[in-house]
Amino acid sequence: MTTKAKAAPAASDGHVRWENFVKFVRQLSHDLRNQLNAAELQSALIAELTNDAELKSEIRRLRELVSQLGATLQSLSASVAEPQPTALPYAAKDFVADIQKKVAHEFPEKAQAVKWEVLPADGTLNIDPELTEWAAAELFRNAFRHDLADDEVQAQASVEGDWFTFSIREAKKEEIDPAQWSQPLQEMSHGHYGLGLRRARRIIAAQGGELTAKFDPASRTLTSTITLPCSTESP
Repeated sequence: MTTKAKAAPAASDGHVRWENFVKFVRQLSHDLRNQLNAAELQSALIAELTNDAELKSEIRRLRELVSQLGATLQSLSASVAEPQPTALPYAAKDFVADIQKKVAHEFPEKAQAVKWEVLPADGTLNIDPELTEWAAAELFRNAFRHDLADDEVQAQASVEGDWFTFSIREAKKEEIDPAQWSQPLQEMSHGHYGLGLRRARRIIAAQGGELTAKFDPASRTLTSTITLPCSTESP
């Protein structure tokens, strides 16, 4: 007598497993980008068939819009995928300096509101520089995206023992629940889909670290903290 294998439990109605959601986003992104590539090629062909300067200018704008859509889809696909960091030795002080440059470049006006406190940070991280810098910058993106109760954002970096800590502290206008802080798809707006903080947390976790948030109701302050393993040996 043969026994039939039990089928894997299906997701309850109205709920989709994250793995299936990721597959859906990646497939949709792939399909749409193929169509956008075809549209860009078609617009390039049309541009070659005319000598009208005004029409060429409008076609150029159209191609730029198509390119932006493709970049958005690529970014969305990366946001839901599991990070695959490539670890390299990276001096902690250089990491902090590069974050400062990145924030100043991405937010030339709002970056002036950041008050930096860099404590002795002699140590070496073993991380993927690009991914980790993106994750750290996402904390600032999230802070600047929402209205701050205070014009100032405090950023602190330090090395204590075998751990490197980087945190930002921001005052909020209302109380928030840190349990919902990095849950995906909680808050969405134009060009923002609530996936950045989840990706940042996964990037840090994939490198043996932790990304946490703590809200102080008394001061209405949110403190977001990245903790990563750190060696005292030189890179």
